This record gives sequence, C-alpha cells and structure tokens, in this order.
Amino acid sequence: MSDKKLEFYVTSHWKIVAAIISVFFFLYISSIAEADAADFTDVDDDYWASEEIAWANQEGIITGYEDGTFDPGNEMTEAQFVTMITRYFNMETSERRENQHWSQPAYIALSDNNLRMPGLRENSVKNRSVTRAVIGRALAHSQAQEAGLEQSVAWMFEEGLTTGRQEGETQTERYDVNGKLTRAQAAVFFKRLHDNGLSVWKASTLLDMTSEGSNEYTEAVRSLYEEAGVTLYAQDNNSFATANQEYYHLFQAYQGERREFVIARTSKDNFELAADAAHNLGAPHSSGEILDALITADETGEEQVLGTTEVTPRLSDIFILWDEQE
Repeated sequence: MSDKKLEFYVTSHWKIVAAIISVFFFLYISSIAEADAADFTDVDDDYWASEEIAWANQEGIITGYEDGTFDPGNEMTEAQFVTMITRYFNMETSERRENQHWSQPAYIALSDNNLRMPGLRENSVKNRSVTRAVIGRALAHSQAQEAGLEQSVAWMFEEGLTTGRQEGETQTERYDVNGKLTRAQAAVFFKRLHDNGLSVWKASTLLDMTSEGSNEYTEAVRSLYEEAGVTLYAQDNNSFATANQEYYHLFQAYQGERREFVIARTSKDNFELAADAAHNLGAPHSSGEILDALITADETGEEQVLGTTEVTPRLSDIFILWDEQE
C-alpha cells in the first residue's frame, strides 16, 4: 500500500471514529437531559416548566424530595428561596450549628453579601411562603439595581424575568407583588437570570428587609445587642429603639452633632450594655467611664458630667447627651 493510500486510509478511519464519538456524545448528553427532566415522577416532559426544572436540578440549585417528587405547584418558602439564591451565586456557607434552622447558614451568607432577608432572625418567617415582592427586590439588589418595590418590579420586566401574571394598570399590579411563588416558577426565574447572563453577585450596599431594619447607628451596635439577646429596631435613618422592658433604649442622632441616648433605669446589666453602645455610637469616653457615670446618676439621682457629655437621671430613664466629635 502506498504512503498516500495509507495516509488516506488512516485519515478517513479517524474521521469516522471522530464522527461516531460525536454522535455517541450527543446521544449521551441528550439522555442525561431527558433523564434529569424525568427524574421527578410528577414532572412530565410536556410540563410547561420541565426544561427549567431540569436545568435547576442539574445545576444543583434546587432538588426534589426523597419520594422522587418535585411538587412544582407547591409554594416556595422563604428559606427555600434563600437557599436557591446562595447556590445560584455560588456563595460559601458556614456549617449549621446545633439547634439552628437548616437554612440559617444561607441567610448569614446573604447577610455577609449585603442582603438581609425578612426571616434572617425569625424562623417563623423562614417557613412562610415567600412573596413575589420580596423576590423581585432581592433579585434586583443582586444586580446592584434600585431595590424599591416599583423600581425592582420595573427591572424584572425590563430584563424579561417576568411578563406579569395578572391584569393590571401598572407593572406592580401585573407582577402581583403580594402573590406567592411556586417551586416551578422559582426555577423559571433563575433560568431566565442565567440566560440573561446575570450570574455574578453585584450588590455592594446593604438592603435590609428584616422587620427590624437598619441604619448606620444600628450597624455600629447590633452585635452588642444580639449578644445580650435584645432586638434592635431602626426607626429611620437617624434613630433606633428596643422593645425590651429591662433593656429599653432609644437613640436619636439630631441634625448636626447632637446625640441623645435614653435608657431605662433597671439594672447594672442594662447599664453595661448602654455604656458599650454609647461608646460605639461615638460618645467621647470609654465604656468604663460611661458605666460609672450611669451607676452614680442612678444611685444619687444627680446629673453627672463627663467633659461635654451629660448623664441626666429622670424618673424612670437616664438621658446621655453628647456632641459628635470630628
């Protein structure tokens, strides 16, 4: 056999082999897709969201139940949705601690990435059906978009993530902000995000959707209150309060430099928390100095003065007043 014939034979042989491999590879990939779509006993191939469900399952974003079902029409809980977000954006989550809600590591991961979902500190909220309003705001925020209700819904329409689900004069009405999300619809939302190339987390500012809310002052002291088991509520951009009888605190940053911190005259533990908080909030004294002034004011009923800081006892409260330092 001549070299040319041999070369032709070898080349043709490998072309045939390559073609066969390509065919088998295509059939293999197709079989995987079909198998994944048929993995769930309650999702037929002709189900309206079968492709999106299969994709979400393959990507590990959402899974079915132990009995082999997916329950596509079931309403999605907030905990399930939060878990989907962290999986979709490949966020690292910590190990779940004992007695912690199964989804808490995902909530913490989102909080670390500037998104606090409503159920962050409330397990009852975690287990409720998530609303489309919360979903729209969360997804818009993930892409560094305005996360107000109207703005986030407008973004959802603009990106083609939704076409609406009911009649209405406005996009907000058509989107059905108070409606719930099924597991199938959740898979569709994330598939559309993926198809639009929106797979990188971009949120750089905090969106707090918890009932407590947040501002720069709550963030300065929240860890102190959480350690004490006290819930902190932001009232606007410049103040916060607690709703705890023993640890009742009210803080107000007035326009300009004046700061007012009102605390209940209850216990030394309360004074210790207040002293640490006042220091973190900018009072120009150490926690120890503030604590001593609080205890003395409580015991004597007389005003204590620390430089420009006034510690004034009233009937049931003590007022701490100071000017913010440059």
